[in-house]
Amino acid sequence: MTLEQLEAEVLALPKDAQVILLARLLERLGQEIVTSWAEEAQKRDEDINTNQITGIPAEEVFQRVRASLQ
Repeated sequence: MTLEQLEAEVLALPKDAQVILLARLLERLGQEIVTSWAEEAQKRDEDINTNQITGIPAEEVFQRVRASLQ
């Protein structure tokens, strides 16, 4: 089954079934994203603690973000 076929089948479902499916997908993806970010944060913390990388002060990060938004 192609992604297009799956999409067509999902769109053919009643709206309430689409909503339930979407909620389930978001819940699962949300958990995966949280897990991935937690793993990344732990890795970065370890890298900073072992001097493999150097952190950037928050104020510098905020200045860079502000500059990029102007």
